[in-house]
Amino acid sequence: MEDENQGVTLIELMIAVAILGIITVIALPMYNDYIVTARASVMVSNIQSILLFQEERRLDRGVYVEGTYSPAVPTLGLAASLNWTPNTDADLITFVAVCDTDGAISPECARGSGYTITATHVQRHMLMAGMT
Repeated sequence: MEDENQGVTLIELMIAVAILGIITVIALPMYNDYIVTARASVMVSNIQSILLFQEERRLDRGVYVEGTYSPAVPTLGLAASLNWTPNTDADLITFVAVCDTDGAISPECARGSGYTITATHVQRHMLMAGMT
């Protein structure tokens, strides 16, 4: 009878684990970069949408509006005042529109003023856009 060895030796198993480790070390940074780029793209897209809604409001009423969009309370703030919501409700991005005025507190920006929009992801990726 022939003696056949069936199974995997320890050396073969160690080589397979080493190859998987090398692939993981190469792939993880690429995946993380992909995630950061995707989040930044979503932020930019939503900021552009807010800019368009702000311009529409300025054309209708003559002023921009201040407000916050928080994923925790998606129906208040910018969502209510601009009738705007993000492209997807899975976003964890907070958007804040602030008037560029002399410190006066008002839900609407003074005529002739601009505004700044800040977008912050839960994991602290931040983008800003301004309109004056």
